[in-house]
Amino acid sequence: MNPQRNSDAFLERGRSLEEGFFRKQDSELVDKMRSVFEAKLAKEELSKTTGITNSEVLDRMIAANVRGEMALAFKLFPLVEIAWADGNFDSEEADAVLAAARKFGLPENSAALGRLKEWLKKGPTPEGRALWAMYARELKKVLSPDELHKFRDELLKHAHAVAEASGGVLGVFFTESQTEKKVISDIKKALT
Repeated sequence: MNPQRNSDAFLERGRSLEEGFFRKQDSELVDKMRSVFEAKLAKEELSKTTGITNSEVLDRMIAANVRGEMALAFKLFPLVEIAWADGNFDSEEADAVLAAARKFGLPENSAALGRLKEWLKKGPTPEGRALWAMYARELKKVLSPDELHKFRDELLKHAHAVAEASGGVLGVFFTESQTEKKVISDIKKALT
């Protein structure tokens, strides 16, 4: 055996391992830079879409995957609250929420409409409630009083429709339950 050959093989193997290590490091760094850049773009896009500039709110919305047309679906999150106010939801309430989504411009078969349906199936979460409250506070800062009034009234109109969808006596006299009334009151307060 030639000792020089073994030494060259070890050196070559060492260089190969070193190059592999640095290639992996470079790849991880590029991936990290790409994700930071994509997050910054997503944040800028969400800010343009909503008018919100509060970094914490934008970060939380992005973490909750509220981006692009999902922001439009997220505006309707309180309707999910209404549908679930009595602890579950039924098909009439779901239909009323989806009718509101269409009126607000959510395209049929869109990912945003799919997310809204998912929220309806699972029910509202404490995180979703907290995030929507933050979102409402920011809307009050970025919308003109007229725009805020119009959005609030439209959302409340649909909230009442969802509440009345399965309520009432024999489906004739529409009533809202106390819990539905409280959620509607909370929506009104959040946007006033």
